[in-house]
Amino acid sequence: MLSEEVSKPEYEKADKLIENQDYKSALKILLEYEKKKPDDDVLLFKIGFSYFRLEEDQKALLYFEKAIRTNPKVAKYYDYYGATFYFSGKIDEAEKQFLKCVELDPKNPMATGMLGAIYAEKGQLSKAKDYFLKALEIDPEDLRANYSLAGIYFSEGDLVKSQKYFEICYKLDPENYATVSYLIENLYRQEKFEEAEKYKRRLLQIRNSSKDPRITNLKYFRFDTFPIKEFVIVAQESFSKTGDLYYYYVFSVFDKSGKHLKNINLESSAILKENGLKYIIGMDLIEDGNSKHSTSNIAYPELPTYFELKSVLTEILEGKVKFPYSSSASPK
Repeated sequence: MLSEEVSKPEYEKADKLIENQDYKSALKILLEYEKKKPDDDVLLFKIGFSYFRLEEDQKALLYFEKAIRTNPKVAKYYDYYGATFYFSGKIDEAEKQFLKCVELDPKNPMATGMLGAIYAEKGQLSKAKDYFLKALEIDPEDLRANYSLAGIYFSEGDLVKSQKYFEICYKLDPENYATVSYLIENLYRQEKFEEAEKYKRRLLQIRNSSKDPRITNLKYFRFDTFPIKEFVIVAQESFSKTGDLYYYYVFSVFDKSGKHLKNINLESSAILKENGLKYIIGMDLIEDGNSKHSTSNIAYPELPTYFELKSVLTEILEGKVKFPYSSSASPK
């Protein structure tokens, strides 16, 4: 509510319009009242808030600054002032305002979490973790803080802590594709393969029920990343494992600079099955953005173990496996 004359119908109408997210209509009323009360900090904040929601950042900054100048003791004003700077890409200015906010209100959840996000962007991961942990002391179900902490621990290789926070994210939002994907890779890196399988099934359910084409159009999901010699391998598994020709696994090979060199695949085809086999090792060599397909002499009557495949990958990257059969065929 506004700080004075709160019973006035127009004030009440403006508040109701803001509640209903009709910020343009609210502004028509509030800007008229600004002419009468140019030093009402609550009024100035509400104008800034309305511009903030309309993504008119420069006007929002102007009014948040006016509100702070009129009453510098209200933590919320610095919170939204900082948020506007942050979403405008001015993270140094945002940092200053969020620090002022938590100085006035140490239990402000948004500013505390946003400071974590800022320090993560700046690569100051120790400070980022401190602020995300503080945010979780205020609100243990802060999804952003849990997810960000999980991601930092994952990048640092602290997989046990990473798993803990991703599992909290999963409980809070079991439909989130990225959370489940990270959980699968986390568990694979810990060699907890059976536990990962339930999340693979869940990922398929999410993909099949999603209305987001970025998810429904995915053919493969990433489940592991590991080094072999001077290469980095990104392991992917197919969502669909049916048809005359399909890839069960795709192991994308990158050099240390991040250049994509080749895909080494565990493939299946109707011709293989006619010969009593189920899978064969193939390769797509990436040259100038084009893919050249070939197959090896290594075939399997049943699905090989993951450890067997990693051993074969090592032999391939050491040049010990030949790929004599070339074709342009690839799964659809």
